[in-house]
Amino acid sequence: MNYQLLHNFYTEISSDFSQNNSAFSSSIRFNPKHEVYKGHFPQIAIAPGVVLIQIIKEILMDKFQKKLRLVEGDNIKFLALINPNEIADFQVDFTVKRVEGILEVSASYIHNNKAFTKFKGKFRIIE
Repeated sequence: MNYQLLHNFYTEISSDFSQNNSAFSSSIRFNPKHEVYKGHFPQIAIAPGVVLIQIIKEILMDKFQKKLRLVEGDNIKFLALINPNEIADFQVDFTVKRVEGILEVSASYIHNNKAFTKFKGKFRIIE
């Protein structure tokens, strides 16, 4: 399934996803040459927060092979700027619990054991 909102914004390099585990990680690489950075921002490239959340959703849709809709963003923290010209490779750590058609998700963007973004929320499975 290819659900990328912004074509070629990032690439998933690897993942240790298993349907049997509630926790997994994906390694991604941001494309620092993507056009979005011309407007966000011309002097210093910053990955937009809304796109970081969309990437979480896209990875989940790919792994679970389901369409999803974000229904709650309980706790979203942008702890450090993600500038793909400085750091392009991140690990996204997931913990997922499935409850009655909802994925309860915690996810973090990590580089060298430092959290850049933390997300806690819920996605509804669209059948």
